[in-house]
Amino acid sequence: MLAEQQEIAQIICAHGATISTTRATLQRAPRSLLTTSPDSTSDSDDKIVRILVEALRRQDMSIIVSESFDQWARLAAEAKRLGLISFVEAACPSTISISCHAALSTGRINPEVTFRKVLRIVVSGKVIMCRAVFGDSLNECRDGGGTDFEMDRYTSRFFLKHSNLEKAFDQLASSGYRLIHSNTFAPSQMPKHASKDDSQFIHHSQFVFHRQPKLCPPTDTTTPPASS
Repeated sequence: MLAEQQEIAQIICAHGATISTTRATLQRAPRSLLTTSPDSTSDSDDKIVRILVEALRRQDMSIIVSESFDQWARLAAEAKRLGLISFVEAACPSTISISCHAALSTGRINPEVTFRKVLRIVVSGKVIMCRAVFGDSLNECRDGGGTDFEMDRYTSRFFLKHSNLEKAFDQLASSGYRLIHSNTFAPSQMPKHASKDDSQFIHHSQFVFHRQPKLCPPTDTTTPPASS
């Protein structure tokens, strides 16, 4: 019985609201203030902290809220303050744009056959989210950084080390992003859309992807009683 009581952690929030969980749950984020500083939530909204604790309890540590939830900024700010960096990413709706110059070339033997050549895929969006999606595929050599806090910084100067649009789409889809807009147009310096030998159609394409946080139907959010 004593051992069980020692495994219970009580998180005290503003106005004396209490959230009961286990120390093992909090240890899933060993460097967060939830683990290292017991008084870190004394001024926090228990509804916001509860969402983060519930996420720690899940195997995939996903954030799930009701459809009516509209306090994403507060949730992200609290996760950031407590040192739950991965939750900051999950709590924020995110938009990433990719764009490229490409050429459609007709085949030399069969003019009805066309081939696409992508010159470079440029990535724009929040730095931390672009890194999470593209990982080692991301080339950051053109990005000069900035004075903004890295987690909050945006850039339009990343590009991919590969030139395969379908691979980029797969990487975005596997991270929960969905295409919401796309457009294609000819570069302004080429109003005729063609190169000098008229065998290539030169165009610029942009694809905008968006990811919403994971939602679920409303559930009972009353504080569970501590084990006795």
